[in-house]
Amino acid sequence: MKNWMLVLLLGLNVSTFAMERDPLELDQFDFPAPTQTDLGKKDTLWATYYYLPELKNGGGSYPLYNMKSEELGPRLTHRQWCDSAMEGSVRVTFDNGESHTYNYAGVTGDKTVDCKAYFKHDVSRTKFRMANGPWGDGVDDYILSPVRTVATDPKVIPHGTILYIPEARGAEVVMPNGRKIIHDGFFFAGDKGGAIKGNHIDVYIGTFKKAPFFPWIKSNETKTFTAFRVLDKKVIDRLTELHLLR
Repeated sequence: MKNWMLVLLLGLNVSTFAMERDPLELDQFDFPAPTQTDLGKKDTLWATYYYLPELKNGGGSYPLYNMKSEELGPRLTHRQWCDSAMEGSVRVTFDNGESHTYNYAGVTGDKTVDCKAYFKHDVSRTKFRMANGPWGDGVDDYILSPVRTVATDPKVIPHGTILYIPEARGAEVVMPNGRKIIHDGFFFAGDKGGAIKGNHIDVYIGTFKKAPFFPWIKSNETKTFTAFRVLDKKVIDRLTELHLLR
């Protein structure tokens, strides 16, 4: 039996035990289908997705800067830098085999990079920091978890909300480590984005660059689907805890 399973059985605080654990390893994606009383408000949404670029250090001349405009270490190509700024995070592997995840930290007016050749949305002023979570960080104290976290407009769907998307239930996803999951349809609103407005959500898919396992993600505001706010306290508490691991 894995140690973290023993901790769960003993009723101990998973967040304390798993300070450095991967939330994806702790997530079993096995919540039962919700009953009518488990669900609240219905939302009509449309979706895009975002991912975590995995890159090797070197080969470029564009450094990642922090909010003090100090270099963080990695140097990327122009396109790699722009992709990392657009996605909001990047995982970089160095020559010694170590990997670090860097996350969006904010914007400043100096050390800008022109990415207009790739994107309409302006990411030129993006600055980075070391991420707390292995997959990157969301808003507040939340960390990201692949195929579980979504970015939302907090004016429409407040952060911390659990969404149930019926069309996602039963989706088979083979993770990069070879683990196959059958998605239970629940998602955690733990991130935001400058382009995420109104009934638009952005689904975090980890290191995948496409999401064929979620065909309801059409990246088209006219292609909508139904989601529900989740009222089940067990689901809310468990997914909140997974996104607060440190």
